[in-house]
Amino acid sequence: MSTYQWSACAAVLLVLFGGTVQAQSIFDGLLDRTKKSAEQKTRDRFNQRIDQTIDKGMNKTEEAVHCVATDQECLNQAKNQGKPVSIVNPPATPSDSAKCLMTDTDCLKQAKAQGKKVELVEEKDLDTLRCAATDPECLRRAKTMGKKVEIID
Repeated sequence: MSTYQWSACAAVLLVLFGGTVQAQSIFDGLLDRTKKSAEQKTRDRFNQRIDQTIDKGMNKTEEAVHCVATDQECLNQAKNQGKPVSIVNPPATPSDSAKCLMTDTDCLKQAKAQGKKVELVEEKDLDTLRCAATDPECLRRAKTMGKKVEIID
């Protein structure tokens, strides 16, 4: 008799002669391992598909020609080459105006010295609050509103 046949006979004897508890335990263990293995395979395949989707998206982005929306020559060239186009924002140009609070005399003086137009705004409309290092109330307001702070002294 082969080893396989002896193992099969031993398993049958365990089941028939009081080994039902042990056999059930072995069967439960096999079921648990099978379930865990199936769950792991499912997670692995799902993650693999997500990675493939991300890779495809990144490849398309890398292959795209980056053009400013108003650059007709760039758009035509991309079209002629049959490549996808990615519209980008033009580089920021320095502003010819400054946003200042009416009470911020330093800001008003700087704008005048730089020849900029002054736009009077409320504190909530500023990107950066100008605070003295010794002005805890101004620093607290900036933190509360999530604004950047420029220390002015």
